[in-house]
Amino acid sequence: MGAMGTSSGRRAAGALLVAPQHSLCLDFANTLAWRGSSREESLHELADVVRWCAGSGTVIAGGFESAAAAVRDDLARAARLFDETIAIRETIYRVFHAVAAGAQPAADDLAAVNRELARAPARVALGRAGAGFGWRLELARPAAPVLLAPVLWSAGDLLASSQLKRVRECANGKCLWLFIDDSKNGSRRWCSMQACGNRAKAHRHYLRHKGG
Repeated sequence: MGAMGTSSGRRAAGALLVAPQHSLCLDFANTLAWRGSSREESLHELADVVRWCAGSGTVIAGGFESAAAAVRDDLARAARLFDETIAIRETIYRVFHAVAAGAQPAADDLAAVNRELARAPARVALGRAGAGFGWRLELARPAAPVLLAPVLWSAGDLLASSQLKRVRECANGKCLWLFIDDSKNGSRRWCSMQACGNRAKAHRHYLRHKGG
């Protein structure tokens, strides 16, 4: 794929991305934890989003740090870009929250996902990445769908995959994390047994022995 020009005519920053796992979009939705209670936010500024993207396992050459650096000294622009990434996150959460509940996602939310996918870089060229390959992108300018391209790809791939029927929401009403149920019989209820599953088990034990 040819380089996309910037307004200054300089070559855009590049990145090489591996295909994201279907669960990546759910992991991003889960950056807001305990949605049913204290709502613990892990993303507070654009730098947090960039760090999350860098740690997601999809960026294997190049990266998005240069794109974010372009707005580092423009606080208003950085704030707008951050707000857009959070809006995308919340749209993704609403879509898969509805799926997990056995409902149809809102038409407006699906339209928003499609709109952001259209703004995200297209997967049209492959590049060598060690012993494998990755999608080669040219990042012309920082934008939320560019920073979150792998997240948006995974959301689209999951919605169009057979795994969609295995999207679940944690049965802990205070947690509400989203996950893909990879259990053999499809009966997983908790985001993890180590966290919410053990809490529920301990609570049931307490109720059985209460007053005993």
